[in-house]
Formats: sequence, C-alpha cells, structure tokens
Amino acid sequence: MSEICLVLTAATVVENLEIAKRNHSLIDILELRTDLLDEDQYQLLADFPSLIDKPVILTCRKVVDGGLWNKDEKQRREYLLNWMEGDYSYIDLEMDLKNDSAVVEKALSRGITIIRSFHDFNTVPADLYEKMISFADDQKTIVKGAVYPQTSEELFRLIDTALKLKKSDKIDSFILLGMGEFGFPTRILSEKLGSYLTFCSDSHESRGAPGHCSASDLNNIYNFRNITSSTVINSIIGNPVSQSKSPQIHNLGYKKKSIDAVYVPFLTDSPRWFMEIARLLEIHGSSVTVPFKSEIIPLVDHIDKSVNQIGASNTIYRDRHGRWLATNTDAYGLIKPLLDFIGVKDLDSRKVAVIGAGGAARAAVFALLDMGAQVAIFNRTHPKGLELADLFSCRAYPLEESSIEELKEYSSIIVQTTNVGMAPLEHIDPLDFYSFSGDELVYDIIYKPEETLLMKKAAEAGCPVLGGFKMLEEQAYLQFKLFTGIDYN
Repeated sequence: MSEICLVLTAATVVENLEIAKRNHSLIDILELRTDLLDEDQYQLLADFPSLIDKPVILTCRKVVDGGLWNKDEKQRREYLLNWMEGDYSYIDLEMDLKNDSAVVEKALSRGITIIRSFHDFNTVPADLYEKMISFADDQKTIVKGAVYPQTSEELFRLIDTALKLKKSDKIDSFILLGMGEFGFPTRILSEKLGSYLTFCSDSHESRGAPGHCSASDLNNIYNFRNITSSTVINSIIGNPVSQSKSPQIHNLGYKKKSIDAVYVPFLTDSPRWFMEIARLLEIHGSSVTVPFKSEIIPLVDHIDKSVNQIGASNTIYRDRHGRWLATNTDAYGLIKPLLDFIGVKDLDSRKVAVIGAGGAARAAVFALLDMGAQVAIFNRTHPKGLELADLFSCRAYPLEESSIEELKEYSSIIVQTTNVGMAPLEHIDPLDFYSFSGDELVYDIIYKPEETLLMKKAAEAGCPVLGGFKMLEEQAYLQFKLFTGIDYN
C-alpha cells in the first residue's frame, strides 16, 4: 500500500513538531527538510526522530534540486553524517552523492534506507524509464524521480513510465511523481502507479513542492487509504480545473455508497492525449469542462441526442463493451434548480435572456426551449451569438448598451453562462450597462464565488437571484449515476 509522507517545511524544530502532531492521524511518514531550517536548529536534528513516533526521511536539498541549501557541499556532508546519529528511517541522497562512500556507509551501518533521487523542473525526460532503472542497485535503495510535466503528453509519458516500472523486475521499489498541476493526479494515484509513497503538505502551511496536496485533502476528499489496484478511476478534465468542486461531490458519494472508485482532476491541454492517459489508467468516466466540451466529441465512439443538438459534451463514459459514449448533463443540471427555485414544472412561454454563446449557453438554450421558454441570446461577439441562435431558431443580439430594450423584453429570467464573474474576472459585471428593475430573476451559473458581482447588483435591486452550485450538484448527480449505475441520493 502506498504511504502518505508529510513534508515538514517550517523553520524550527518546534514548529515542525506542531505540524506533525496536527497531521498525525493522516500520515505514515515524515520528511524533514533540513535545508529550510534556521541554522541554529541544526544541533537538535540528531534527536529529532526520537521526538516523534513516525518514520522520518532526512533530506537536505540543494538549490539546484529545488531546495535552499546553498552552502559548501563538504559542510552538508558533515552535517548529514552527524544527523544520522539519530534514528532516521530514510535519507534522501541525490544522484551526485551516489559515490560518496562515507555518507552511504554511515546510512547502511545505521540501517537507514537510502532514497536515490533526481529532479527535473522543466519536463518529463524522454528516457525517464532508463534513468530510473540506471539508479537502481542491489543496496537497500528506493529510487525516486520528481519531474515536472508541462503538458498532457508529458503526463502520459510519466504515467506510462510508472506503469512499466511497476511491472519491471529491474527495480524493487520506486517513488515517481509529477510536480505542478499537470502532475497532480500522480499524487492521488500513487498506489495505482506502484509508487512507494506520495508526498503531501500541511493544509495550514505553504506547500512543500509544486502541486502538493494537503494531508487532509488526500484523506478527506480523495479517500486515499481506500485506493487499491482494483479501484475504478473517474475524472474531470479542463483548463483550468483546480477550482472544481466536482471531486468533493463525487468522492463523497463513493464514500457514502461504499463504491470502490476515486474521482481525480486532470489539468488538460489536449483531449487527445487525455484519452491516451485514460487508456493507460483504464479510466471509466470523465466530466468535461471548458474549453473541451466540443473538442472531446470526435474522440468518442457514440454521442447521444443532447450532444448532437447542443454540440457540446460535458460527460464521457464507457459502456459495458468499453466504448466511449458522450452525453450532456449540463442541460438537466441547469434547468432543474431553476424550475425548483420558481416552483414550476415548465417555463410556459416566459421570455428568457441567455448571456453568452459558448458550450454552457448551448446547454442552457437547449434546456430552456425544451421547457417552453422563448429565448434570446446576448453575446459580445455578435456573429457567434447569431450562429447559436440560428442553430436553435431563436433570436440573438449584441451584449451591449444598444440592446437594452431587447434585454428588458427578455428579462423575465436572465441566465448568465459566461466565465465573467469568476477568477480571474471576478471584478467584472457582464451586464455593467444594465439597470435592474427588481422584477428580473437572475440565474448566474458560476458557483465560485457564491455571489458574483452581477448577482450582488441584482439582489440589491430586489431581484431574486440563483447561483450555480445547485446546477453543479444536479449535473454531477446525473454523472455519478452514469459512472456507477447508482443514484447519488
């Protein structure tokens, strides 16, 4: 079972002990980053392992390897030799120390497991597998590679390497992880990838390395302890994706229903390469968010009616034959909270303004028309709005002050579908030219922040307002059923 290692990054021993205590029940191993300590703490380090009841990795990372140690290398060696008088379980030694017989012999004589590590902060080397194998030896050694995928293709290379190492008889034990947001899935899936452990940070402190997950999130969001070789992987892809609340929703559902699955975010720059990753990891289903809701369609085996009419898919999943199917749960997710909020079963010819003309707007128009509404599209790029209006045989106007009268005509319900109002555009009001009368119902499908600038302005004018979190929940519940065959609630 892959273990959880908390990286201690505070400047003093006392602070690090407090962090370790705070996370005690969530972790298995600690890594003490001595290069981040104040120098007056060095005299305490031989005693450090005796102050805590978890195995400890002794690490003094040089600047070139992503650490802060910039002093003399001879001095670092002397410190390591002194600190190993303590009962450390592991010592992390970079590859350029491989022939340092004094440090290696001291570690072996003390029964300290050596972690041989290398770091690449720019890419995933094309010869990553060969590098890892070359570092393996017949000593009591764990080989560690920390690399920085910058694309989905590089993440594929990293995962492919891990799975090959997992099957190889040339290496006994390894740690292989991806830094940064592209590498984040490897932090969650270390057990699936065969990695000896995953590194994490304390949720109250700065991250120990780019892309770290907190110990709390590993346990409480991703149910890390329950992930086994047979666990089904589901996912969400997009760019950006780190702000998504979908992992909390789906993984909570798996926990409640005792389903052996995990839902993981994948920052993606290429849906085609994600599909290759999905093949490697045997991913069963995936939520699809901006900007790939249309790009994903040619990559699946079958699309349903909703995708055909909307021209976008927010959900792909495999059938029992392994074929990829695409559907769209955005439409249902959007319309159900609106109908519940109003307390009606249909929209009975209400005139509704849809702000935007992207994938979410397509789903909104589809759902609103299906419920009997009359729809007009307002978009800053008017030709794109006209294109969407032509697709659904409705009206379109420019999203500007010249369209105020038309917007008033269709203002019974205003559905805002763009990303204007969420980070980094949270300070922008997409209807800054419009004055609310108080009669409009404003539905902004953004869920973070919970109240956008548009919603605040509408509420101050006396309008009923509805945010996007219920939409997120409803579409996720439907995805959950498609992925698992079980109702969420």
